[in-house]
Amino acid sequence: MKLFDRQKKWEINLYSYYDHAGIVRHLEDMARQGWQLEKAGSVFWTYRRCKPAELRYAVVYFSKASQFDPEPPAEQREFWELCKATGWELVTNRYQMQIFRNPAPDAIPIETDPVVQVENVRAAMKKGSARANWCLLICSLLQLWLQFRSAYTIRDFLTQGFALSAVLIWLMLGIKAVVELIGYYHWCRKARTAAEEEGVLLSPRTRKWWQILQILGFLVTVTLALSLPLLNSSPSPSTLIILAASLAYALLLALIVNGSRQLMKKKGFSAEANMGFNILIAVIGSLVLMGGLVWTGFRIAKAPSLQGHINAETRTSPAYPAGDTEHTYTVYHDPLPLTVEDLVGETVYKDYSCYREIQGSPLLTEYTYKQEVPFVFSISEQDGPELLYEIYEVKLNCLYEPVKQSFFTDTVYNIPGRFKFAVSQSWTPVDAAPWGALDAYRFIREDNTPIGNFLLCYADRFVEIRFDPWYDGAEPTEKQMALVGTVLGNGPLS
Repeated sequence: MKLFDRQKKWEINLYSYYDHAGIVRHLEDMARQGWQLEKAGSVFWTYRRCKPAELRYAVVYFSKASQFDPEPPAEQREFWELCKATGWELVTNRYQMQIFRNPAPDAIPIETDPVVQVENVRAAMKKGSARANWCLLICSLLQLWLQFRSAYTIRDFLTQGFALSAVLIWLMLGIKAVVELIGYYHWCRKARTAAEEEGVLLSPRTRKWWQILQILGFLVTVTLALSLPLLNSSPSPSTLIILAASLAYALLLALIVNGSRQLMKKKGFSAEANMGFNILIAVIGSLVLMGGLVWTGFRIAKAPSLQGHINAETRTSPAYPAGDTEHTYTVYHDPLPLTVEDLVGETVYKDYSCYREIQGSPLLTEYTYKQEVPFVFSISEQDGPELLYEIYEVKLNCLYEPVKQSFFTDTVYNIPGRFKFAVSQSWTPVDAAPWGALDAYRFIREDNTPIGNFLLCYADRFVEIRFDPWYDGAEPTEKQMALVGTVLGNGPLS
């Protein structure tokens, strides 16, 4: 937990912002070990080696201070001078928190009225740490709501590694904010009562174990969240690019916001102007950087090689109909586990586009395969039959039933103010034995006409396959069904 050299040591802060008593005890103990506090940061505290000594420390809160102040307010500087005159030397300050040191063993306390002390802590927390935790909690809930709302089905959510990563990180931050707020308000309520009725200052309960658990949990969560997109069965170069771009987005935004705040403080901007401009810079910076992420996504979408497609080629069709412009399209040559030729034998048509996409997470992996006739304006008798199928491989048994039920739930697509429509999922049970499946279903149109879409349920996966030209209602042969079960239902996929 500690990083140090000969004369300096950096220590992770394990104390809540309002835990004045715990901080004092720790700093006095460090002084006995030969380390004096030099700087208190949000995460790391810096110590300088000294001779072991019995020093008195005091933590005082000044609610009028702000991280946006170009220099300490006059009232705060006057308070420092008064403390200095009584032997209390200012060591460092972090926003509203001020830490003093006094070598005298019988030094007179800076604050003696418990009611005033509690109110100072409450006012500082209200302006600083408590407000920040409330903002963090609101942002966490909003982000979690957006992540779940953006997924139309549980399958969409579980196969998106980046969405799961965002949920993990924001969930962890939300839990942190809730625990900090509960601990603070619980202490504040009891401390105000004790100060008013008993005339004593109630010390906050130091929870170093929680701080350590919180740090370890956050590190594990971030590591797992960053690893989720890479734990795909077949991660493509685009995954690495998007992950790197997302990290660059977060780092650049943090540098821009913090750097602009420090620059405006050096230039003498007032606290109000600094805060206003800082918020504006944060909004504009996030929009510009988000635009960069979107642009990166579009560039990746136009480069099949970055998406893991081997030997993909771009073709240009002649202008059709007359007066129209030429059209470009991509023909893929990805390997497929099951092809039209496997089902019906050799076909006259040879110029297929074979597309494969694998995306997912350690919870659910989606395999999408398409064997199609490339882009055309009209259907020709010379075109070959097509085959499209998606496979969902479930990694946890507890998710099998929710994923299965998602196939039977109508999907609602809604963009407020534009459109809202539902796609019904009308599946009817059919004999599963020929497919070698546990259950099998066939899609039924609104006019009760069956088509060549089948949903097959196996032990650890679901296969949704669409045959063509079986749209006329004719079923695949038992030999074809058995082949689908052997290759897609039980065979290797990647």
